[in-house]
Amino acid sequence: MTFSKIQKKTLELLLKKYEASKTYNENNEITQSFSISPEKVFSDYTNDFADVDKIHDFENDLETLEKIKLVAIFKKNDRINKITAISMDENWNRIRQILGVKDKNTRLKEETDFYSAIYDDSSSDQIVKDFCKQQIERLETGKKAQFVHEESKNIIALLNYILKNKNEILERELSISLLSNSKTWEEKYKKKILKILRQNEPFASLAENCADEKETDKAILEECNIFSNPSYVYFKGSGTITFENGNCIKIFPDIPLALSSAAISKIEIFEIADNKIMTVENLTSFNRIKKTNTFFIFLSGYHNSAKQIFLKKIFNQNSNKEYYHFGDIDPDGFLILDNLRSKTQIDFKAYKMGIAELQKYSSYTKPLEKNDLRKAESLITKGKYTEILDYMLKRNLKLEQEIISWKEES
Repeated sequence: MTFSKIQKKTLELLLKKYEASKTYNENNEITQSFSISPEKVFSDYTNDFADVDKIHDFENDLETLEKIKLVAIFKKNDRINKITAISMDENWNRIRQILGVKDKNTRLKEETDFYSAIYDDSSSDQIVKDFCKQQIERLETGKKAQFVHEESKNIIALLNYILKNKNEILERELSISLLSNSKTWEEKYKKKILKILRQNEPFASLAENCADEKETDKAILEECNIFSNPSYVYFKGSGTITFENGNCIKIFPDIPLALSSAAISKIEIFEIADNKIMTVENLTSFNRIKKTNTFFIFLSGYHNSAKQIFLKKIFNQNSNKEYYHFGDIDPDGFLILDNLRSKTQIDFKAYKMGIAELQKYSSYTKPLEKNDLRKAESLITKGKYTEILDYMLKRNLKLEQEIISWKEES
């Protein structure tokens, strides 16, 4: 016999009620009945404007379930007002067969065993172990796991891959590789994975350097070498790059060069002829700025660990140079500078990011936003960049670097 969607939904709701009861758990001394209203299955059933044919089909479906002795239906004024399961072990087993599900306790044990096996696996990342532990605790306290079983399997596979990934991969490639579809990651799993990662270190700390959740998520994925599009680093100045295979590229001040992150990782030697090396926060300023005897680098996007390793390599091979950073004169710009200094251990000096520039270009300044205040207070609490940040806070202003590169450095 083929069962309709209405019939399956009815049986599913009744089974859910039964398996949540004391009777199912053998803790009940009285006989329980399990009933639902017809509106739980067909919300418009008592609506005066409901489709008459749909009401007729709905009632026929329930009467069929009554004929095969799975439910009893009760009427008032010729309309169904209650649907009650004919509660017997044999009937509940028949309902499970119709719905294609296992007994609740069997399902719970299988799920708990699944999470326990991953939790006990020494190769599982700690974040994955913590996720599995949370699911086990939910199941043991009578709650459902956070996600249905198939989703959890994919989430665990994605987490294990992402957290161990060392090579650049694009989001659509990740989706095809693990989910067999280029769109499934974006449509179904990206938000779930990022929510888990945001709750755990070292990723939770990234929010301090990001303006909002979207920027935090991008930073987290880039930290794991996952990009929506290929990531590039831009250079201009006087220098020579030698790759692992022996190939060389010369860099010139008037001919900017961009290399992908994959190519960056294969650099063996980076010789810079200029005396100064300057990282630039925004691409517009990188394109505009011209300064003699200075080698410019635009890292594009979040300064993840791979880019930090790259900067350390440059420093190790060019340690006698002066290092500068040119960014926005706002709390975020100083967080980027602070992050550069602390993560690379290179003594980057702020370039044209002071009170003089705020005063000179006061007509171009903008008011601080809520995120700016939080970031400024965080840096001041640590005793960093206090003079310039106090100046910005007292006057409620900030300045983007593009005006400086346009007015002074072109």
